[in-house]
Amino acid sequence: MPYRILHIADVHLDMAFAGAGTALGRIHRKELEAAFERALGLAKERRVDALCIAGDLYEDGRAGSDRAAYLRDVLGDLAPIRVFISPGNHDPHTPASMYERMGDAPDNVTIFGRRRFASATLAEGLTLWGFGHEHGIDRDPAIGDFTCEGPGTHLLLFHGSDRDHMPPDKDGVAPFSGAEIERTGAAYAMVGHFHGMLQAPRYAYPGSLEPHTVAQDGRHTVSLVTIQDGRVSADFIDINRVRYVDVDIDITHYGYQAELARAVDERLATATEGDGATYCRVRLGGLAQDSLDLDAASLEDDLAERFPGTRIVDGSAAVDLDAAAREGPTVRAHFVRSMRDRIAAAPVTERPLLEDALRYGMLAFARKSIPA
Repeated sequence: MPYRILHIADVHLDMAFAGAGTALGRIHRKELEAAFERALGLAKERRVDALCIAGDLYEDGRAGSDRAAYLRDVLGDLAPIRVFISPGNHDPHTPASMYERMGDAPDNVTIFGRRRFASATLAEGLTLWGFGHEHGIDRDPAIGDFTCEGPGTHLLLFHGSDRDHMPPDKDGVAPFSGAEIERTGAAYAMVGHFHGMLQAPRYAYPGSLEPHTVAQDGRHTVSLVTIQDGRVSADFIDINRVRYVDVDIDITHYGYQAELARAVDERLATATEGDGATYCRVRLGGLAQDSLDLDAASLEDDLAERFPGTRIVDGSAAVDLDAAAREGPTVRAHFVRSMRDRIAAAPVTERPLLEDALRYGMLAFARKSIPA
């Protein structure tokens, strides 16, 4: 008989969603909880033998006793399905962690609470090895000199960073490589930390259950892992009902803000069609007409009621910079040329501030409002 595991990671219950505002943050947290419960429902529906959670189940410092009681209830209710948890950098197993507040875990739940691999027998000839983070910042190698012991098929469960696919916006925690996993003798590793699904020959990330920002544009799945006769296969099932999308609008064609607002409204209505929740980032570009007095903050506020969570990013220009730089001996031409020289010579980290200064200066030359 095959042994089947549902592998999930990076649920991030009780996430802060800083900057979203109180009401929208609450909505997003409900979306995460709903996705988690869909995953639990899928475990029951597919009649898996085990649920493996590869870290960041919740957000340390935000989840409390109420969440601990909730998890005891919903995870215990999965029995006889076994549950294995490998705490990550956002839910480390510390003396004050929610895992400790849970008290005695339900009989079907195992928490790998130490930062060294420990084993659990899944079935005859099938062993799971897992470890848990014990603090939030953990740069030590995930694998080190660990090797699986004993006969049969071995699986790993942990939370860490694949060095070969490290995205620029992720912290490097518990780094590892595919070659290191192979060296342990494990047939397969179930990993968490990257929020977009990633599959490699001997390991995989299912991704977070829901995207958290517009930058998380990968797949968000649960992984159904099947082990039979020593062979491991994995199927990935998309589970998210939240989407973040970019909507690009050229403001060149609009002479006044109300006209632009109608166009944005129409584009967002199309972008948000379908089931689930869609949150949009509207990127304004192009060259503004002289008559357009653009107020991006006001436009964002006007859209908020119908399209909650919409963000406006104003990348438009008040004037054609190339044309302004060629004007000759004018103050505006000198300003453009000197600011461009400063931007080109500045460190990368300082360029956004200087680019804003150039844009705001051109707005001032055009006698237009500068965003607050």
